[in-house]
Amino acid sequence: MPIVNTTFKKFQELIRKESGINLSEAKKSLLTSRLAKRLRYHNVDSFDHYYQLVNEDSFELQMMIDIITTNETSFFRESHHFDFIKNSILPSFKEGCFRAWSAAASIGAEAYTLAMVLDEALLTKNIDWEVVGTDINTEVIVKAKQSLYPMEHAKTIDKKYLKKYCLEGINKYEGFFLVDDYLKKNCKFFNANLMHAPSSEIGKFDVVFLRNMLIYFDNENKKIIVENVIKTLNKGGYLFIGHSETLNGITKQVRQIRPTIYIKD
Repeated sequence: MPIVNTTFKKFQELIRKESGINLSEAKKSLLTSRLAKRLRYHNVDSFDHYYQLVNEDSFELQMMIDIITTNETSFFRESHHFDFIKNSILPSFKEGCFRAWSAAASIGAEAYTLAMVLDEALLTKNIDWEVVGTDINTEVIVKAKQSLYPMEHAKTIDKKYLKKYCLEGINKYEGFFLVDDYLKKNCKFFNANLMHAPSSEIGKFDVVFLRNMLIYFDNENKKIIVENVIKTLNKGGYLFIGHSETLNGITKQVRQIRPTIYIKD
């Protein structure tokens, strides 16, 4: 079903308002293909009618946001970041609870990777740790809490971590693996929109991962998101972004110490 330019612009404005995502003209076919199922589900005959529906129904609005948000992820993605945490941050951490935030957690692979690294490094030092994972997409948060993944995701996980923190599925779960409850007990996942100021309940963090999501926003909304995230960083805390991203012209509240790694002085 085609979408006329005026209606597409309405969706662009709505999506930007609700999520901050800048949906370019090139994404028109992506939008139409992803929303086609919702039109059929509600038996509506045009994108204009569906636009009216999402404006009247907050549940359907969230469904639309879930559908259009991109959720590419993997365990130990950009592994040099985890090496930096293990080798340059954790050795000097002496007391308290080390807290890390996966701010665009998707299905939880990044958060559980952080958990594996933290547990291995801090367990022998008798230091507590906690990982928080958030995402605007409610469906992926459910998957993160389930922590059940196809075995193909295990290809990027070192065997020592697989053996220590993961369980291979059997019977109906054959071909999948599950993150062990031991690791999950220190991981929390919930829905959050980074365009909104973080709740005080989220607390402060020593490390925040804000990777591979800023590319979907214009500079105005990048500044809002980055400022919201930096509020949660402890002094001396670290902010990690994706390899194709930069904070140049976005904020001066953190200082770059390596490509894609920043510190809050």
